[in-house]
Amino acid sequence: MESLFTQLLEGTFDYIGQGNPNSKILIVGREHGFSDQQQCDLEIWRNCEQWKQIIQGIPFCEDGYSPRTCFTERGQEFRLDITSKHGGASPTWYIYQMMVNALCPHVMPMGNKAPLLDFFNYCFITEFSTASRPTNNNPTEKEIEATRKSIEKRTPLLSSDFYRSFPIVILACGKYFDWYNINIERIFDVKWEGPTEQVSLNNGKKIWLNLHYSEDRKRVVIHTWQASGILRQGLKNIQPFFDYLSRFKF
Repeated sequence: MESLFTQLLEGTFDYIGQGNPNSKILIVGREHGFSDQQQCDLEIWRNCEQWKQIIQGIPFCEDGYSPRTCFTERGQEFRLDITSKHGGASPTWYIYQMMVNALCPHVMPMGNKAPLLDFFNYCFITEFSTASRPTNNNPTEKEIEATRKSIEKRTPLLSSDFYRSFPIVILACGKYFDWYNINIERIFDVKWEGPTEQVSLNNGKKIWLNLHYSEDRKRVVIHTWQASGILRQGLKNIQPFFDYLSRFKF
């Protein structure tokens, strides 16, 4: 996989992703929720150049950020405290950590009050779009068009052998695929076997999942809700979802 990643960096793309490119898990979200242009520049537009530097053996870290560990070097703890800028996990990161824990059980390092986020060591994350916006609620026509163009531009990238090499792919994007006509089977070279799986939560609601497999069944692509939508169901209610994911653990 390392050679595939190195080949990818020879292209002209900006944002490749974050985390461990040699892991077995790929998580794909919708887009970053940034409104700050400096943050966009650091984490999106300079991403490929940062990885090139790391591959060349030159460690990259700026203001505590690296595409390999993101901001986890600041000691973010695995606790939901979105009022704390660096002390708690964001809703998306919290769910990503729980996904990784279900798929790859391990002992997390302990912080002062709670375990430290470490999902970047066990997965690679990327986005379908680089048209960052803080929320998907009531997008303007301009925002919709920017997202559509970004997805079209990034489709060849996401269809590359590198992204197709992960044994487990989680598309945490919900109905994004319907809105922007994204073809999962074509991008990841998999087939949906149906029917849609329904996981019953402790509050009586259900989370749907669509499973897609490669022809040799060595790869599975799991399409499900957006991470923040899962967390909105409440921590005490969503454990059955992660119990379901654990059937794919390695």
